[in-house]
Amino acid sequence: FLGQQLTDGEVAVWSRENFDAGVRSTVFNNAPLGLIYPGDAGFPAGKSGIEKQWLNLSPRAGVAWDVTGNGRTAVRASYSLAYDFASSEIHFINATSPPFGNRLKIDDPPGGLDDPYGHLGGDPHPIITGPDTVYPPFGAIGTIDPNINSPRVQSWNVTVEQQFADVWQGAVSYLGRYSDRLWGTTEQNPGTFFGRGACTIAGPNGTSRTFSRCDRSNTLNFRRELYLINPDEAQFASNINVYTDIGNAEYRGLKLSLRRRAAAGVSLNTNYTWGYCFGNRDAAGFLQLNDTYKFNNDPDFDKGNCAGNRTHVGNITLGYTTPEVDNAALRAAVSGWRVSGVLQARSGGWFTVDLGTRGDTRGNGIRSQRVNQISDDVYGPGKRVSNVAPGERINDYWNADAFETPAAGTYGDHVLNSLEGPGFWNVNLALSKLIDFGATQRLELRLETFNLFNNFNWGPPQDQLTSSRFGRITSQAGDPRILQFGVKYGF
Repeated sequence: FLGQQLTDGEVAVWSRENFDAGVRSTVFNNAPLGLIYPGDAGFPAGKSGIEKQWLNLSPRAGVAWDVTGNGRTAVRASYSLAYDFASSEIHFINATSPPFGNRLKIDDPPGGLDDPYGHLGGDPHPIITGPDTVYPPFGAIGTIDPNINSPRVQSWNVTVEQQFADVWQGAVSYLGRYSDRLWGTTEQNPGTFFGRGACTIAGPNGTSRTFSRCDRSNTLNFRRELYLINPDEAQFASNINVYTDIGNAEYRGLKLSLRRRAAAGVSLNTNYTWGYCFGNRDAAGFLQLNDTYKFNNDPDFDKGNCAGNRTHVGNITLGYTTPEVDNAALRAAVSGWRVSGVLQARSGGWFTVDLGTRGDTRGNGIRSQRVNQISDDVYGPGKRVSNVAPGERINDYWNADAFETPAAGTYGDHVLNSLEGPGFWNVNLALSKLIDFGATQRLELRLETFNLFNNFNWGPPQDQLTSSRFGRITSQAGDPRILQFGVKYGF
């Protein structure tokens, strides 16, 4: 559906320059000022809204060196430059914006809800586009920067491998990655903070409106930047989100691995990775309206640890097969059992203390506004103290006294994704045996245990400062101990 919409040219381009210059679409006569569509002068060739990029070359190179010439010591290195293409999901805002979508928000419509669309000239659903399609008041607009480029990822690594004895192998790897041109949105029509008192705002056709509290959400559209400049033209646009490619993230990692390969007996595969990832945009698909960079001219204000990064990650896979014995009865009982186990352990994910989705101390309507951090002592006893009582660990993972609500009209200085959540570890174990009956029949017995030690891994702590449950853990990560039995007969 979205792909069809986009191939039909249902995407718009907006710029402040077009708005200031009074540029109006000739394809949709009622479009808000500054919007142009396929067929309008200045719209890029084609229907995508994006200028063609012919220099997105993707080189790849690799090298390997047998250091000693006997195949036991090797050095490998590689580099690659790759591009991605945004999925149709990320275009959802664009494809459902007026006049194509039916995203209508009606606050206390004139005449009440008995006739909610009366002031629009009747029910606008379904919307059939044409030159005279009516745009709803304060519609949410999604557009794209014509000069946007494909997301780009540069990856490189260097690995030193060494074989020990006949079955042991160790490796040390340096991993690097730099991603840029990551897509995100900027808000071109934010609200303006007028304080918490009363205000009077000029409206279309020389009218005006007075509000007793100018910091309420119902005043936001009337406080938007473009509405204050030209309410006659800006009354048909609330959010104007423009996709840009100013996002970036960098990753550095060190991986240590040890492996034992054997046809019989013990097999072992273990690795540990220390990683660091920092950037101003995590890769994402669909973006919510208002989920934008806080400042269009300072995307680094939104820099922080990558949400998916874990500083420490360790894995151990161990397998053992019991050996054959000469005694037939004993061989049937103890030989041929296969034991395999997996240990997974990782440090916690990253969290940001914010005011909640409805918190808006700056008054501009942009979501996820962070708090002020007034102390480095950000963790409560649930994080700092190893022998803390379970009740305290569940209720006090963060230290509420380390944060405060920012002053009205300001953003908080708390760094994005700067708090580390609970870690995770888990052991799974499987025990199996194959019993052959002649040449064509086989019986398999299997016992699987998930979370062998029944470790309770803590779920995410509440990270909204305004919540009564701030710092409280209300869920479990992963499963409790699960036992699973199986019997399979093959013939």
